[in-house]
Amino acid sequence: MVAGSVVVVTGSSGTAAVSAEPNVRHAKFQPAAASGPKYDPKSVIVQFKPKATTSARKSALAKVKGTPDVSVTADVVKVTGDVPATELLKKVKADPSVEVASLNYIRQKSAIPNDWLYTNYQKYLSTVRVDKAWDLSKSAGTQTIGVLDTGVDAGHPDLVGHLLPGYNTFNTALPPNDGDGHGTATTGIIAAGTSNSTGIAGVAWNAKVRPVKVLDDTGSGDDTNLINGINWAVKNGVRVINMSLGGEGDDPVLHTAIQNAVAKGVVLVAAAGNTGGDSSNHFPGAYPEVLSVGATNQAGVLTSFSSYGDSVDLAAPGYDITSTSPRAGTPAGYEPYFLGLAGTSFSSPIVAGVAALVRNKWPSFTPAQVMARLKATARDAGPRGTDPYYGAGILDAYAALGGAPTTDFAMGTADKNDQPARAGELIAGVAASGTISVEGDVDWYKIPGTASHQVRVDVTGAMFDSGTYAQNFGPVVSVYDSALKPLAFVQKPEPPVDSDGYEIPQALTASTYATLPAQTAYIAVRNANGSRDSRAYSIKVTNADGNVGAAPIPAYPVLDALPADLSTIASTEIQPVVTFAPEVDANSVIAGLKLLNGKTGAVVPAGVTYDPSSHQAILTPKDSLLEATPYKLAATGVVETSSGLPIQPFSSVFSTPDLVPQKLTTFTGGGAYLAANLAWTIPPTTDLAQVIVRRNVGSKAPTPSTGTLVYSGTGTAVKNTGLAQGTTYTYAGWVVDRAGHYSPIAIKQLLGMKSGISTTSTLINYGGAITIKGSTLRIDNLAYAGLPVNVYVRPKTSTKFTLLAALKTSSTGTLSVVAKPTVSSVYMLTFPGNADLMGTRTADITVQVAPTISATLAPAAIKLGKTTAFSGYVAPAHAGKVVYLQQYGNKVWKSIASVKLSTSGKYAFGIKPAIRGQIAYRVWFPADADHAQAFTANKIVTVS
Repeated sequence: MVAGSVVVVTGSSGTAAVSAEPNVRHAKFQPAAASGPKYDPKSVIVQFKPKATTSARKSALAKVKGTPDVSVTADVVKVTGDVPATELLKKVKADPSVEVASLNYIRQKSAIPNDWLYTNYQKYLSTVRVDKAWDLSKSAGTQTIGVLDTGVDAGHPDLVGHLLPGYNTFNTALPPNDGDGHGTATTGIIAAGTSNSTGIAGVAWNAKVRPVKVLDDTGSGDDTNLINGINWAVKNGVRVINMSLGGEGDDPVLHTAIQNAVAKGVVLVAAAGNTGGDSSNHFPGAYPEVLSVGATNQAGVLTSFSSYGDSVDLAAPGYDITSTSPRAGTPAGYEPYFLGLAGTSFSSPIVAGVAALVRNKWPSFTPAQVMARLKATARDAGPRGTDPYYGAGILDAYAALGGAPTTDFAMGTADKNDQPARAGELIAGVAASGTISVEGDVDWYKIPGTASHQVRVDVTGAMFDSGTYAQNFGPVVSVYDSALKPLAFVQKPEPPVDSDGYEIPQALTASTYATLPAQTAYIAVRNANGSRDSRAYSIKVTNADGNVGAAPIPAYPVLDALPADLSTIASTEIQPVVTFAPEVDANSVIAGLKLLNGKTGAVVPAGVTYDPSSHQAILTPKDSLLEATPYKLAATGVVETSSGLPIQPFSSVFSTPDLVPQKLTTFTGGGAYLAANLAWTIPPTTDLAQVIVRRNVGSKAPTPSTGTLVYSGTGTAVKNTGLAQGTTYTYAGWVVDRAGHYSPIAIKQLLGMKSGISTTSTLINYGGAITIKGSTLRIDNLAYAGLPVNVYVRPKTSTKFTLLAALKTSSTGTLSVVAKPTVSSVYMLTFPGNADLMGTRTADITVQVAPTISATLAPAAIKLGKTTAFSGYVAPAHAGKVVYLQQYGNKVWKSIASVKLSTSGKYAFGIKPAIRGQIAYRVWFPADADHAQAFTANKIVTVS
């Protein structure tokens, strides 16, 4: 052990310095007894036997007085009767015409858990859209999660089947049992069995967890335990680690263990801390490789206990949380579940569970990519952009798993007294009120002065009661002279506690005395924990003498900054202005004053000018600012001229307006046969939600709420299939931003076309030719010259068409081509469509080809008893094909002999008539797959 490297880490759900947690309660009620599957109480489903006649089916339903919802000849019939469904089922089953019958069971979407605490006690999961995310993914798959905590109650009924063998860093011979409850709670949030009709729904639905005991049964452990726990988890296949713990002290050995875990592909998530103060001292969450999670309430508002600072990456609900508790610590008559849990300890496992879902969907993602996706898809909250309170924002599980993003959380209404230049004036002895309405908000007040005098400043908040309110106000008061040099400072006292250590609810007051100069003095009021509180505080200045202490705070550096802090401006064309309180060095201003993208932190190219006489610095952005984007004014390293020392760093946040999105830059399309191919270019959009494409039949463009939806998403193309031939389609496209604003409409129309085909004959002899005639016209009969039309052919025996001719339409929209088929063939023509016209295809037209058959009769006249020869050739040859000799008599032709064709197609028959007179003969070629039937010319034999 390296000396000085030991850091005590504790479960971070303990009482915070500025926000004691609500008293934890157990679930005191049993789940409702299982009532069996739900079904329609009035109907049953009937499937009749295939051979049951219509009359038999009707008779069966008449016997039970049943009313069918469709024809009784349907495959499955819903039958409604005048008796309960269970009784109706017995009756229909008894009929011999019924093959099978069933109760008409009611189903629900599988992603709605049936856990009995889910509906009423886990509404906070919808805050991070976990409920919608389950529609995209309900499996962590092989992404095993390691929970490094106080252990787990391995026999808990809601965790059975979800736990893999774990590890106890205190005694490796013992299992990681949980004598505290903290570890069982964090494990349940991630991996309690979901939709198992028991208790709560785990975020990762069916996840597998390895519990690792790194905290003892008092919730405490040192870095030796934590490091060993991390290393064991990595060696045993864990892919996501949750650490709902932390403490002060940057331990390089611990940091190395974390870096090694990340190098081996493990995502680490940790609680940001519950001090309501600086998160940068809360390790391991403060390490850059770890996803640090702050806590909100169900409404998505930061809690007053959640630590804040630059190390916070995300926020998630951590107030009034429900989870599993150890059975051993559950009082008699209660169920083993905690209600009312609070702390970043319970925000962290929500994020860890979603991280496992993301890793399962994209197994190749590195830990950095998982972290980046969770942050990039987060919903902004609090001050716009990345901020010290929510980090990148509040987790959005649905968007992280590929779902459409939604609107950001409301920032809260900013006060208009954000800088000394806009301070509200106070009157001595008269109380005023204000609110801290946005995280990090500072309210400024001024007191005009004509002579130096002493005052008392009192700021009192609403009732501080973290058992009832997730957000509470702990006043911090700073008093400055006219040059914004500090005169007095006071921070609210800690909430008092009773003998058991529980917070005593009461309003907190911060009071201080200050000697004010003859000039205007300023007072700044903020919340010690950085959170907002919708309840008002009061401020009162009275003339009074008292002990004036030193003010251990720096001078405030800025008199004014425009745009105002936390404001939303009306235009993307802006020149921010900062008015410094003291005179500052121009070169340091030019080097140290920056405009940053509030979300990415990237520097926005801008020129800086400084006027020493007015102390004003003006930034001129090189380009227009992006719409719906947060920006930060930041001044660091600016030097005061008189002292030569840097002034206090300064920052201010503002946002550009959420303008109506621009129209699609391009919206193009091309018609095809029964389909259309559409493509578009999305204009630069900082808050793109989706592109919507809809269609109408005909020439009228659809609206966002009419027509047929063709596409919604963030892609740039779609193939719209299943269209009708001979129909005009009008498409409309819109860009939709996250606030739900629709861009101006972009329209693409594809005109309906029709084609026809005919042939000069549908039956020809072998060796003959036909002319194929076609036309392609708009549906209103308008002709287009030069349209490409393809004529296709296939043998009648084949399903594969080949190109016969590629033609172009005449000025009348017509075309023709000569073909000489050798076998019976099928023809059709197509117009493939173009940028303005839909494609077409004609119906098939068949041309039969009959073989040619020559015939010779020699001699044509014979004596009775003699023989004559009937011979000839079939073209094409059809070797082996049987042809028939037919004789005419009694007004019918009758086959009297047959012969197979030779390889050359020759046939020959000997005819020996049995009677005198004139007798007609012919040869018949029966149709086959390739050719139509054919007959020779009739030949007459004269018999004497």
